[in-house]
Amino acid sequence: MTCPQDDSGTCCGLCDMNVVVVIATHDRKDITTRNIKSLQLQKPQPKIVIVCSSLEELEYYKAMGVTVVHHANTPLGAKWQAGVNVAAKMKLDALVILGSDDILSKNYLVNALSKIKQGFDFVGCTHWYVHDVRNEEYLHCKYINLNEDFPIGSGKVYSAGILERIRYKLFDTMANRKLDDVGHKKIQNQNAKIFLFRTPEIMAYKGRWHMMNPTQAYKTSRNVSCTKIGKELINNFNL
Repeated sequence: MTCPQDDSGTCCGLCDMNVVVVIATHDRKDITTRNIKSLQLQKPQPKIVIVCSSLEELEYYKAMGVTVVHHANTPLGAKWQAGVNVAAKMKLDALVILGSDDILSKNYLVNALSKIKQGFDFVGCTHWYVHDVRNEEYLHCKYINLNEDFPIGSGKVYSAGILERIRYKLFDTMANRKLDDVGHKKIQNQNAKIFLFRTPEIMAYKGRWHMMNPTQAYKTSRNVSCTKIGKELINNFNL
């Protein structure tokens, strides 16, 4: 793993961590490719597990040098869990769950892993950016009301310790919706030490492929606040 260093050459202390990112994807190679390339620029650089549902995708992502799992697209919970099961065999120190059309900020991994090193079991976000590619609209979104202390589904970072306590069972393998709830409730029941970033560290792309959580759903939700912003404000992502 590449060690993130400052200009003085000082090691951040995270270079010995084995970090695995799991991404489930289906029929969106362009945006998933952008996601993978962005992850490959992260320091520390994680291992990547892609879970896909077609043989064409399988060969395509293998050529990118990542670990690839072939699994039926439904139930979605089973698809995600298949990726977690593979990651569990990789002697990881931390696991990241990331949507195929979501990009992490440049410093998210180093900041999140620093919290894991400090003893937190879980790191997540309550703020995120949205880029709707159909109309080039950019939004800063955040959870409000009852959801303000609930992390968004993408960018979740779990320590190996908390994963072992729940036997790596993060997803309901029969479910297609509300996939984020199960794993979080499990770690809460384990009294996990949780840290939440309240700054946008995830960029969610929305486009023609989106059936779940489209931009309009965010704008009309009682539990989400969205503010329109200019692209120039988003300067901390490898886009």
